[in-house]
Amino acid sequence: MTYDSILEAIRQTLAGPLANPHMQNFSAQAVLNDDLHVDSVILINLMLHLETDHGIEMPERELSKSDFATVDGLIRMLLGEAPEAAEDTSNAPAPSEITVHCFVSCLCAAIRRHAHLNFRPFYFGTWDSSFAVTPAMQLAYHSEEITQDHFADWVERLYNIPVREWYDHGKSKEANLIRFEQLLSTKSGDEQLVVFLDMFHLPERENKYNQNPFPHYVIIELTDDPDLWHLYDPDYRWRGDLPRETILNAMAQPTVAGGYILNSGRAQAPRPADLAAYFTETFRGGDNLLTSALRRIFDYHCNPARPLALADLGRAVREMPVLSLRKYAYEHAFAFFWQELDTDFAAFDAECDRVEALCEGFRSLHYLAARIAHTGDRSMIPDLFAALEALDQLEFTIKSALHAQFDDWRAANLPAQANPQTCLPASPQPQEVPA
Repeated sequence: MTYDSILEAIRQTLAGPLANPHMQNFSAQAVLNDDLHVDSVILINLMLHLETDHGIEMPERELSKSDFATVDGLIRMLLGEAPEAAEDTSNAPAPSEITVHCFVSCLCAAIRRHAHLNFRPFYFGTWDSSFAVTPAMQLAYHSEEITQDHFADWVERLYNIPVREWYDHGKSKEANLIRFEQLLSTKSGDEQLVVFLDMFHLPERENKYNQNPFPHYVIIELTDDPDLWHLYDPDYRWRGDLPRETILNAMAQPTVAGGYILNSGRAQAPRPADLAAYFTETFRGGDNLLTSALRRIFDYHCNPARPLALADLGRAVREMPVLSLRKYAYEHAFAFFWQELDTDFAAFDAECDRVEALCEGFRSLHYLAARIAHTGDRSMIPDLFAALEALDQLEFTIKSALHAQFDDWRAANLPAQANPQTCLPASPQPQEVPA
């Protein structure tokens, strides 16, 4: 294959099977995410079509999101050339800027209003936070059965930031939107209004994750213009002014219902005993929720007794990228212990490399599952389970290292007789829930 033939194959695939609506921006220099809105799921499908429809071989090595950012970079990767030169990382997202979990990020935004507070430990356990598996054996990052009570209870106990649900599920959507506007106009400067909206209905928002629906928590503020509201998305690190009616419409969608009011006016640093209790309650040393759920999903869709189910495997793991991003919460935890224990940076960096390998491994696993579903080639199923097992073991290795650091921190910060299990809140810890 030549450079030009691959360029044309990419153009045909995006314009044809993938029906990309941004082809006016297509060129070799086009940025996949910013110009063409190619997210991780679309990229996987693009590469599948290039392989199966155009005979373009995919590299055998695991692909990293840093290998290419443009169409040109993708072509050169497919030609076997070295990855694009790494960008200057001086302004790259630090562990404090990792997309992990939208509601937790909103709570951390309230914590970060106070420069003396460390928000990182609040991400403890988010790597195993709740998600759903539907009756059709599909991953779902959102379900009506999932609540945010666990995080709301803990942020109040740890940081003295009370969280109250302003949304009344017993009232109509219209009544709740009226209530929201009343709160928005009367809230104090110490309060933040968190809303649950469908991001798919915010075309003005620079969102490149092509999910429909896209339930997501953000923070809304007034501006000097009554027709414009300020939307702050802590998880995707975006803020901007959008039309009031557009935001209300995104909140009014039947796919979403919920919202909270936070008050960080009297926020305080967590007590070491409470942090230890939080870590202990959320830490699952003997199970990795996502890999366990994927194992059941793979068992179901790859079972020869259900020959038609294999074609749905790609759909079953479509939301894996959202859930695997939560694994970056490990980096927040390692960063906290690194700072607290004043350990060597090289050791911290090595743990972050393992976390990155875990996240990249989930991307490769996603591609392999989609490839099996697309081709129907059952000979690759053993490779799928082997890759999943490797990720499971890697995550256990990460957890073991993290718990060892927690033990060192607890020994340095708590008396030997302290019991981190006392006085736990009544809320259940994150878990997989039925959809």
